Parts: sequence; C-alpha cells; structure tokens
Amino acid sequence: MMGDIPLPDNLYPDPRQRENYWRYRRPDGSNKIFSASLEDAVRMAEQANIHREENLNRKLAKVPDRASFVHHAARYIDWREQNDPRLPSKASWRNRCNALKRFSKDFEAIPIHKAMLSDLRKWWESLTYHQQHSRRAEFNKFFNYLMAEGLCKIESNPFTIADDRPRLLKKGKPTKKRQRLTLEAYWTIYEKAGELGYEALKIAMGISMLTTMRRADICELRFDKHLQGDHLRKTINKSEAQRDSIAASHLSFNLKIHQQLGKLISRARGLGLKNYRCPYLLSHIPKQRRTGKTKEHVCQISPDRLSDMFTEVRNTTGLYIGLPKNQTPPSFHEVRSLASDRFKRMGYDVKSVQQLMAHTDERVTQAYQAGHGIDYKEVEIYLNEEIIGGKF
Repeated sequence: MMGDIPLPDNLYPDPRQRENYWRYRRPDGSNKIFSASLEDAVRMAEQANIHREENLNRKLAKVPDRASFVHHAARYIDWREQNDPRLPSKASWRNRCNALKRFSKDFEAIPIHKAMLSDLRKWWESLTYHQQHSRRAEFNKFFNYLMAEGLCKIESNPFTIADDRPRLLKKGKPTKKRQRLTLEAYWTIYEKAGELGYEALKIAMGISMLTTMRRADICELRFDKHLQGDHLRKTINKSEAQRDSIAASHLSFNLKIHQQLGKLISRARGLGLKNYRCPYLLSHIPKQRRTGKTKEHVCQISPDRLSDMFTEVRNTTGLYIGLPKNQTPPSFHEVRSLASDRFKRMGYDVKSVQQLMAHTDERVTQAYQAGHGIDYKEVEIYLNEEIIGGKF
C-alpha cells in the first residue's frame, strides 16, 4: 500500500526506491521497471492483470482434446525428435512441424476416429502442388503413427504412395515460373548488397557462385569445423539426407587453387571478428541480438534470413519490376543455377559439375544448366574471373 491507495497484485515499489518508479512482475517471473505517477501505475497494473487473466483463461480453454489431431500431432512431434535427435536442428523439420500444426488446427473440430477420407481429400485438394509435395512424406509417417496407435479408423493411410490402396492423389507439377538469374543481374545485386551494408550476403553470393553450395550449407560453414589447413571441407547436407553417409558428397576445396574462394573466406574471417567473434563464415549484427533454437551466436545468419536479405536487395535494384503475374523473380537459389551454367560455359563436363553440385542424377545437373574417416573428394574445377564477369 502506498499512502491511502493499495497496490494491485504484481505491482511493487521500485527496488532502488526512486520516486515515481515501479516494478511489475510479469507472468514469466521477470520484472518490468517503469516510470509513472502512483495513480497511473495502479491503472496500468490493473489493466495488465486483466489481460493476464484473459490470456490464462484462453490457454486453459485451448487444452487439446485427447481425441484431437492437435493433441496427437504434438505427441508425434515429440516422438519423432526422441527417435532422431538431429531433427530439431533442421529447417525442413521446423517447416514440417508447422504444416502438421496448421493441419491439426484445420481439423480441430473433427476427432481423429471420425475423420473420413472425403474430409481429408477436400483439404488436400485445396493445397498447391508444392504444398502437397512438401507435406506428403511427413504426413504419411504421421498417419502411420496414428494407425499404429489405433486412433485412425480410415481403411488405409491416405498419404501412402501405393497404387492398390485408397489414397490422396497429388497434383501435376506446374511449369517453372521463376526467372533465371543473369550474370549482369547477379553483379548488380552483389554491388547493391554492399551499399545496403549486407557484406555477409556478398560473401554468400560469392561462395555459392564458386562452389554451387545451397544456402543451408553456406550458412552452416564454420571456421573451426570446415576450414582444415589450406582446405575448405564440407559434407553436403542434402546428399547426406538422401543417401547413406558413405555415398554422401564430401567436398574439399584447396584454397591455394581456389584463390577467389580463399579471398572470400579471408573477408568472412575479418567480418566475423568485428561481429563479436562469430565462428560462422556468414555473420551480421541483427537489430534483435538473441539466440534460440536456430542460432548459437547472435550474429549467425539462418538460411531464411539469408533469403530475406537477397530478396530485399534484389527488390531494391528494381530489376524485376513489372514481371507478368505468372512469373516470379529469382531467389538466392538461382545463384547456384547460374554457377552451373558458368561451369558449362568453361567447358567442364556434366559429370564433374554433377559431383560438385551433389546431384544423384546428371539429368538434374543438366536441368540446372538449362569429418574423421571421411574420404573427401578434391574439387578440381573452378571458375575464373573472366567467366563470372568480376572479382570478389
């Protein structure tokens, strides 16, 4: 109580006993120190307590029913992560989890044992080809889990790929609408990135051009893990996920031969020292300096953030204003495609480029053109300054 006015719950005098300063205890136990008159502080605390109670009631009301998809999607996600501890670190897993949660919300009113194939078909056919393609494999595992638990009464897994079972059919793949990245546009975006203060994006674009690495592999590169003497060595993530660990692509770049790559790594090292000694090759000081499930260091760049940087810089250049509605501007991934085309123009054969790009089938490579005990394969092909039209 302050004078004749009692203090509401969670509101306390300032611990440093400053006049007109107050402490409000949040639901998570942390404190908010703020300045206000006694009357205003009481009013603000009472309003905060009302919102607090409303949020609590809302959370209690949303406790999922044990027969609901919401409840069992959460159980399934926990079960998958317990059986494969590597999953939480993968961006693709987070996307699959979000898709399962959205699906569960869409079917919140239908108990699992009452869900019918017709209900699922209506939802499934509302998705685009790419949404169906990214969901099918994980949803197949999810429904196998539900059926093994005796929860789902549908005759067979609707996401199976077997032709002899009732199943949901996938849409035909649409024609590719994304614009290819030209060499001229590449350098325009590269220079604009420097003007906007995105040195990390310039380094990433350079590494992608010289190595054809995907954004996730580039964002994962660390000085302490992937730089071994005069070599940059990386096991390509997608190849390791799609094949067994023995057949995965383990690439080694001799920096005495790949000199432009060496220059980019030197720039990255200097940038990392400025950015609070970030151990990752790509680093950038963000507005909100915090870590979490996807970041170990505040200046580490996630694949999604790298894509956002590229999109922001690309849009700033004005290169793709006025595209037809059925076409989209190139994403960061198109740097990889451009690099593949540059290797082709230098006269390297498809097999060599296929190995570099970690493709299982040389037809995929042609489409782009149109550790301890690990046996790293030395990359012998490289791009010169003339063929890429500039220097890093």
